[in-house]
Amino acid sequence: MGMGILIILIAPYLDLIGMSAPQIGLVFTISLVGSMVLSIPATFIGDLIGRRRLFVVMSLTVSVASIALAITDSFVWLAAGSFFGAYAASGLNHGPLLQLEQASIAEVSGDKHRTAAFAWLGIISSAARGVGNIAGVLPALIVIVLGANDPDSFKITFGLYALLNFGATALYLFLTPAIELERGEERPKAVNPLKLKSRNRILGLALLLGVDSFAGGMIADTFISLWLVKHFNIGVGVIGVVFVAVQILNSFSLWVAAWLAKRWGLLNTMVWTQTIANLLVLAFVFSPWAWLAIFVWVMRGFWNEMDVPTRQSYSMAVVSPADRMPMAGTANFGRAALRVPGPAITGALWAASITATPFVIAVAVKLAYNIALWRTFKSIVPPEER
Repeated sequence: MGMGILIILIAPYLDLIGMSAPQIGLVFTISLVGSMVLSIPATFIGDLIGRRRLFVVMSLTVSVASIALAITDSFVWLAAGSFFGAYAASGLNHGPLLQLEQASIAEVSGDKHRTAAFAWLGIISSAARGVGNIAGVLPALIVIVLGANDPDSFKITFGLYALLNFGATALYLFLTPAIELERGEERPKAVNPLKLKSRNRILGLALLLGVDSFAGGMIADTFISLWLVKHFNIGVGVIGVVFVAVQILNSFSLWVAAWLAKRWGLLNTMVWTQTIANLLVLAFVFSPWAWLAIFVWVMRGFWNEMDVPTRQSYSMAVVSPADRMPMAGTANFGRAALRVPGPAITGALWAASITATPFVIAVAVKLAYNIALWRTFKSIVPPEER
């Protein structure tokens, strides 16, 4: 829910308080650097510390960092908060929270239900983000009801976002111990992904997912929100409704993804649904009318996240249970590391005017990633498909 609020409001808010497009891109880039840095200790010692304990610590870090949005306009403080608080607003958990989710769900679901479990994670998250997207209308309502000025109305809404983060931290305290790695008599220890037997799969998948993430950073939802504001003069309240529609289709498409994966296979579902989504990005940016751009973006929402549960399931399926945290952490590191320059590049390309150039570049990179992923991993089949 909190990320749903952030997706809609963060870029327009930073623009409202006087930040330039390059500065906005830098804030998002710093967020991605933080995600990358914070994922490193979880990769090496996550199972040594304990997954539930790490969930609580990392969620509390995000919660504290989110307070900055509600209390300051300072670029320096917002940049610091972005490092720890995931202001890049991908709509998903970030850094160690993401890899903890992946390893923990794979631990309790088993091969038969793994993909469905990740689909349900996505469905519930998407529905909650949709509720959060509705909060895009809150600043306008606050101005009307309380008479606050525009920046203050955004800050009040970000206060709600901070409270949601603290609520999530409290809920992590009640996670089942079954999420922890089963070791028997073996003592917990630190691991090095570079020394594992599955290191080639881990590093190869991390690199390819990083390329995809780089392109994704250039067309993050925060930039889509800003595009609609600048090109079609659409208010954040309307954008919130559009994103709600996208989240509804996302939820349905995740169920469809699990169904397709049983018939096409996890890898095929990942590759071909993303190909369709990427082509729809081009249709979006070259749409001459607001209604057409909105329609295309909503249609893209149906296809865009089908690779999420299938990608998460596939990455957990092709390594042993003991290697799941290193796989999730390394893949997350690769995605975060290569995503870092994406927002900054879009910000730089938009310094003079907001054009379609970064979107076209991103689509070209994503299509190349789809081809490389399929050619590299088509012979590596998860257990349930053998």
